[in-house]
Amino acid sequence: MHDLIIIGAGLAGSCLATVLSRQGWDVVLLERRHLPQHKVCGEFLSPESQISLRALGLYDTVANLSPIHMDHAQLTTASGINMRVGLPGQAWGLSRFVLDQVLLETAAQAGADTRTGATVGDVTTNDEGCTVEVRTQEGRYTLQSRTAIAACGRHPPVGLRTTSDRTDLDDYQSHVGIKCHYEGITMPQRVEIYLFPGGYAGVAPVEGGRVNLCLLSTRAAFRSVGASHDAMLEAICQWNPSLGQRLAAGTKLPDTQVAVAPVDVRRLPMPWDGVARVGDAVTMIPPLCGDGMAMAIRSAEMCAPLAHAFLSGECSLAEWEQRYTQMWHHELDRPLRFGRWFQTLLSQPIRSNVLLSLGNLMPFLATKAVQATRVPRHARDFNVGTLL
Repeated sequence: MHDLIIIGAGLAGSCLATVLSRQGWDVVLLERRHLPQHKVCGEFLSPESQISLRALGLYDTVANLSPIHMDHAQLTTASGINMRVGLPGQAWGLSRFVLDQVLLETAAQAGADTRTGATVGDVTTNDEGCTVEVRTQEGRYTLQSRTAIAACGRHPPVGLRTTSDRTDLDDYQSHVGIKCHYEGITMPQRVEIYLFPGGYAGVAPVEGGRVNLCLLSTRAAFRSVGASHDAMLEAICQWNPSLGQRLAAGTKLPDTQVAVAPVDVRRLPMPWDGVARVGDAVTMIPPLCGDGMAMAIRSAEMCAPLAHAFLSGECSLAEWEQRYTQMWHHELDRPLRFGRWFQTLLSQPIRSNVLLSLGNLMPFLATKAVQATRVPRHARDFNVGTLL
């Protein structure tokens, strides 16, 4: 009987595994992929994410990976209207190819039993703990633990799916995400957002002199170009010529290109359902906000002390559920709500032109909009640093 099984070795899962293993708990970390791998992600660590990394004792680990520093963002509409807005601190550009692998290795060094290529099937929970079915190339086996945490992203295993995990989305509600790296592009130390009919693309520098392009498009727009990843990349450069100019001098690296679908950016948040959920397993903040990675790491920061308290016998599972759910909604409902609202407005060309023009005339409004979509920077109710 293990103390804890964490399903998913993304940002939230590996951070949790590291913190709790350092406390001496018997943690098993399951990941279906074999790392390192590229992942659809903006690869943008906001200033807020760095606060959580410091609280989790992982700031130096990530800082030592030589992330690229950014201090502002620039948004560009399809008609060429630009708006520049300062970030609330220094952000980092760092690929998930590097970051996920290092965080997994850090969890293993902390004492976690890390298992890649391990696909979770069914998960059953009762008063005595959890039973997790695992499939690997070598066969199947089961694990038992006192509890589990779902850090498995947008598509949880069958035993952890809820009614919020919708499958009946139409072509305008469902989205497609595509990511790839380019080399040979020289750009300022900033993140650039390019709007186009049906979606937007983020361009940001990452380590090694590369630039990350990550786009989110409605399935309707994706199908309009033949449902081809390469055709979609070509189309967005035509829909937003400024993006085409930015990428013109670069060379796309085919081995970095990955895609995901369907992506539901309107899914109702579910911080708990039988077990705690963290990161994108709760919900997905619109990538336009650039705070998805911060939200994932912050959810791990909120969950870690409560998991520690439960395993120590200092709180019940029901108390953990109540406190974590309350904290998640209190802190993250607001940026989630505003992020979805801004995405809806900016996805419409006429409104995006008006909004960016208004932001140029009254920069304080643009600053307020950025602040509304950020994970709160105020003092934490729980500070994991007291546990380390």
